[in-house]
Amino acid sequence: MTTMNRSCLLAMLLAGLGVLGILEPTTTEDTHCHRAEHPVIAYKEIAPWLHVFRAEDAVDFSQLTFDPGQKELIAGARNYLFRLQLEDLSLIQAVEWQCDEATKRACYSKGKSKEECQNYIRVLLVGGNHLFTCGTNAFTPICTNRTLSNLTEIHDQISGMARCPYSPQHNSTALLTASGELYAATAMDFPGRDPAIYRSLGALPPLRTAQYNSKWLNEPNFVSSYDIGNFTYFFFRENAVEHDCGKTVFSRAARVCKNDIGGKFVLEDTWTTFMKARLNCSRPGEIPFYYNELQSTFFLPELDLIYGIFTTNVNSIAASAVCVFNLSAITQTFNGPFKYQENSRSAWLPYPNPNPNFQCGTMDQGLYVNLTERNLQDAQKFFLMHEVVQPVIPIPYFMEDNSRFSHVVVDVVQGKDMLFHIIYLATDYGTIKKVLAPMNQTSSSCLLEEIELLPKNQREPIRSLQILHSQSVLFVGLQEHVIKVPLKRCPFYKTY
Repeated sequence: MTTMNRSCLLAMLLAGLGVLGILEPTTTEDTHCHRAEHPVIAYKEIAPWLHVFRAEDAVDFSQLTFDPGQKELIAGARNYLFRLQLEDLSLIQAVEWQCDEATKRACYSKGKSKEECQNYIRVLLVGGNHLFTCGTNAFTPICTNRTLSNLTEIHDQISGMARCPYSPQHNSTALLTASGELYAATAMDFPGRDPAIYRSLGALPPLRTAQYNSKWLNEPNFVSSYDIGNFTYFFFRENAVEHDCGKTVFSRAARVCKNDIGGKFVLEDTWTTFMKARLNCSRPGEIPFYYNELQSTFFLPELDLIYGIFTTNVNSIAASAVCVFNLSAITQTFNGPFKYQENSRSAWLPYPNPNPNFQCGTMDQGLYVNLTERNLQDAQKFFLMHEVVQPVIPIPYFMEDNSRFSHVVVDVVQGKDMLFHIIYLATDYGTIKKVLAPMNQTSSSCLLEEIELLPKNQREPIRSLQILHSQSVLFVGLQEHVIKVPLKRCPFYKTY
């Protein structure tokens, strides 16, 4: 029996046979998870079932999004936008979006290379029948609003400052709300020294995090953002200002109220509801082993769960872990005490939260009803939470040494008596690891298989990963192509 056949049978046992009542989850876990090696689906075995898109001169497929109404995938690459059929990734439309020569010359004059002075697509957001997209544009970021069904049709073009990074090397995140506001977390200047969480467009006033204040944001790497209820949440990693013994990185969850209008005289044009807290992902013990650097998240809204990939620092031994957080735990931390430092020579100490059940309020209460001088002064000082957000179980869902994961998506499969969470992890060498999440606090995760998306001599990092639950498929962005990976492959194989 081939490796693919064995992995199909294993996947069926774990995810499918539970539906038929043939096997109990604990039995399959004991039988199949405690083994020396996991099944590896070699590229030559999986290749016949992959759909692949390539285009001449198109590289850096780091942005992928869906137009579900038209059953299309929108892909952003360097200097290009593509509309592709979901079914087989066949090309519908290709639009070239190059920098003009004057912009390139200005970029060269500032010491940047030809590679850097291109238009790297970094924002790709679907809103109704429009596509809002931004590119680095040779360190002069620019954004356009296009017709989704015809990407050459541009409705307006605006500056990308505070909406898109200048450099293709800077991490950023952005989202559009239903009411048309754009929330972006990115560097706002050419050298990348002014990071901000910024709101623009829509009817509400533009707001940002405090400028040049390392206690608000300290050399952050932004990871993701979500529109949840009355708040917009941001996930990132940054240098920890509260850590007194040398430089270290902490992972953060932050949030702002969507109806925040900024301060009056104090905190003018600045968030008054910004809060942030540390996320803990660690291997417990007398001296815990911390996975401090958040790389990717995935939100399951029906369960209010945030899946996160955490790694060690690049200068450390390579190790990765998956930790899962409940939104209620994040809220509980934001309702707890603050961490406050009186001055640079003082220790960081807990400070009681004067409003432990904080709510965003409503606009009809009056724009400045809660913006008293005392409240604004508190908002300036108290935004870092004292308590740490703990994961749903104390041990990471999945850990692996000598590996660095870069992206995560999650599928939910209905079993006989419960829902199984299947985690897909992108590696920095071009494979996807498929993991069965723990079913309770006493069970462990199970590495089901590893899928090679490239020949062994062509290993490269995965740049983007998306899941389409309705079709049970993954879409993977790589340097020179996009790949569609079916998650249900067993019907293609016969067993004897």
